[in-house]
Amino acid sequence: MTGKLRSLLAALLLAALLLTGCGPENREETPALGEDETFEDIEYRRPDVAEMEQAVAALQECLGRLCLPGTLEERLQDCYSCYYRFDTMLALADIRNCQDLTDQFYSEEYAWCLENMPRMQQLVEKMYLSCASSIYAPILERLYFWDGFLEMYGGDESAQQPEELYELYRQENQLINQYRSIIADPYVELDGQRLSLEESLASTTDVGEYYRLIDAYYAQYNSRLGDIYIQLVQLRRQQAQLLGYDSYEQMQYELSFERDYSPEQAQEYLEDIKEYLSPAYRQLVALQPYEAIYWEYMAPETLMDIMAGAAGNMGENILESFEFMDKHRLYDVQQRPYKAAISFQTYLSEYEAPFVFLSPYGDQGDLLSFAHEFGHFTDAYINYNAYETTDLAECFSQSMEYLLLFYLDGLMEQEDIEELRYYKAVNTMEMYVGQAAISEFESSVFRLPEEELTTENINRLYLESCADYGLCDESAEEVGLGWIDVSHLFESPFYVISYPITNDVAMQIYALEQESPGQGLEKFNAMLPRVYEGMLPSVEEAGLSSPFEEGRMEEVLSCLEPALGIGKNS
Repeated sequence: MTGKLRSLLAALLLAALLLTGCGPENREETPALGEDETFEDIEYRRPDVAEMEQAVAALQECLGRLCLPGTLEERLQDCYSCYYRFDTMLALADIRNCQDLTDQFYSEEYAWCLENMPRMQQLVEKMYLSCASSIYAPILERLYFWDGFLEMYGGDESAQQPEELYELYRQENQLINQYRSIIADPYVELDGQRLSLEESLASTTDVGEYYRLIDAYYAQYNSRLGDIYIQLVQLRRQQAQLLGYDSYEQMQYELSFERDYSPEQAQEYLEDIKEYLSPAYRQLVALQPYEAIYWEYMAPETLMDIMAGAAGNMGENILESFEFMDKHRLYDVQQRPYKAAISFQTYLSEYEAPFVFLSPYGDQGDLLSFAHEFGHFTDAYINYNAYETTDLAECFSQSMEYLLLFYLDGLMEQEDIEELRYYKAVNTMEMYVGQAAISEFESSVFRLPEEELTTENINRLYLESCADYGLCDESAEEVGLGWIDVSHLFESPFYVISYPITNDVAMQIYALEQESPGQGLEKFNAMLPRVYEGMLPSVEEAGLSSPFEEGRMEEVLSCLEPALGIGKNS
């Protein structure tokens, strides 16, 4: 099988988990975290790439002679331990860098880890190629992997990916780190003064001044970030070419995300959003009813108390996950200066511990953001982070947002709960059209001829895409600069299409919960201890409809219209 059909990281994670026998049925095992150990107790230690090199060399030596299965297992475990250590320290450096973007130590350590990740990928591939080409391949497949796994590596050590590919990965990571460094502490130069953007926005109460600061930021950073993005596009095109793909988009769909649908299917889905949801969104904006929501400040402690109560109302699996997270303090929901303005869930492999990072606004809307990441956390906790496609992962996170809305009784004022449900409906409509616009824009950028790959053309394409989906008027040129705020474009290309497509699954769970309390939760729990790795078979197994079934977008619209007070009878 050709190199383009081998997913290095995906294969690594899945095989590692199979090797160690981890899975939902093993949840009774003693967790790797100590009984009283918390996230703050985890010490960062720069990982040793040379240790991984030595472990792979020792495995190769063992594979080249008569060797007992137990010894082979030990050598394989040495390799996995090295990788787990590297992966954990990378995640830890990332978290602590995001906690304070001005912390020079963790900024440098995260950059170092990114710099060395391609070498680790290379060593992992060498490990699998060595296994595949050895006389022990059938035994290894039977005992530690699965039938056909090593066939992906062709049984030929000469099939190693070209060195040039890893150099491209290294350059890509360097650019991503440059991007992070630039956005770490943005400033604007206004009226002869250099001002911190974050501090200036927080201190101003004048709407005109607010937008003046924002406009100055976009004008100042569009060109700098545009240069980085152009270089990323060029590097990513080269990666696709080396691996034999017609386009980088196709490469991401097949290799990075292992989607069970094609870019062409995704484009048809986007067209449905444009046909059915964009007009409804325009109607919603014209009414502007959601401007009436003014929430009071919500302290992080209150957020966690409410989530604890909701988790308790959702049953054993979800409560166990929350209690594990809370006991070991595997979350950061605090507001602080220079905290990265992103939210995510990551995994500390050595400790078998997911972690939630939230950049809060300080109001009730944070509940939905936290629920999203907690959905990822619960999936990772129950399934030991066993490999799954991005789309299946997003089904769990987005479903948790909707489920939360039904398990808040007694934890908040009923009026606040209703406002939150309304806000979620608005947010859902905005997500569909907003992420659809970004997705179509991203595809159009990668289709630009090399000579037309300029920041000016990128700005134009973003404006056109936003206008097509009803997000703005074509004359609103300032909107065209807004793509620089989308971190996925820089760090996770072609990811965002997953949000609208998987939200369809979450909307089905939402509708079931509305019809009969507990029915949506039942479907969620049925999917949670995963049988399949992909979205579509998992959805089918749970008795839900594929997002690509005819008429699904009309169903989404019929669910949203009454919640938003729009539609034919509004």
